[in-house]
Amino acid sequence: MKYNWSIIGHDDKLNRLEADISSGNVSSAYLLAGPNSVGKFTVARKMAQILQCENDFCYTCQTCKQIENGGHYDTMEYKDDGKMIVVDDVKNIIKWLITTPQAKYKVLLIQSIERMNNESANSFLKMLEEPPERTIMIFTTDEVNTLLPTIISRVRVVTFNVVSVEYLEKKLKELYPQAEEEVIKKVCLFSLGKTGKAVHLMENPDALAGYLRTYNDIQSFLSYNNVADKFAYANELAEDEKQLEVFLDVLKHVIRSRMIETRDRSKQADNLSILAKISSFGNYSRRNINMRMYLENLMLDLV
Repeated sequence: MKYNWSIIGHDDKLNRLEADISSGNVSSAYLLAGPNSVGKFTVARKMAQILQCENDFCYTCQTCKQIENGGHYDTMEYKDDGKMIVVDDVKNIIKWLITTPQAKYKVLLIQSIERMNNESANSFLKMLEEPPERTIMIFTTDEVNTLLPTIISRVRVVTFNVVSVEYLEKKLKELYPQAEEEVIKKVCLFSLGKTGKAVHLMENPDALAGYLRTYNDIQSFLSYNNVADKFAYANELAEDEKQLEVFLDVLKHVIRSRMIETRDRSKQADNLSILAKISSFGNYSRRNINMRMYLENLMLDLV
């Protein structure tokens, strides 16, 4: 590939984006869809740098640095802060988009566009239908099935997927030749094929240690059926969003391992049900459903 995208894998998707850029066939709107922590927003920001840089993405000029730091005057970032994108937000975005760019383009980056409710998404449709000249919008989503079909029909969708454990292990060994093999194996298991998550764990030993502690916690309370202890643990998780994310990631790994280890169809069905509940977490959290009740219900399934 021509450019350094700073992510592992997804070569076919990145080649497609590079082909759009080199051929001058850049869409006015892209949707980068797929699981969280696979590098979608990293790609969105790198694409903004490629498009805006006067030196073919030199990495070192003021424009490249400003975009990397989220401070470029003609590149707007709406990172996921856990809040919904409401109509007033959309109005502010549109006001910004219709001003004349001083750089090559006006580039809008929105992380987790599913944060738009139907009202705000509908108010944004006209901008997608008739974008101003020299305007490029790049959105990411973990939950493409929740988006309005009218939004999806007006963007160029690029779908990112998880990678295999074997591929990830090979790449991590190339990137981190000094790392212990046991560390790489654990990172591959906990990251569940998510390349961005894997790099984060490799470069943050404290984060990896937190995953290991959570893994031990889960194994501990799976070994006995004390509902009170499980509910107490659920209450702790409900108060700590970061720890909750770690818990759900590790729990996915544990449940998938249990599915591989058993041939009991009933148990496999139960584990599939648990995985479905974990996968629905994003939908629940954005609907402001009582997180404590969600977690307690999930704990009751962990036997």
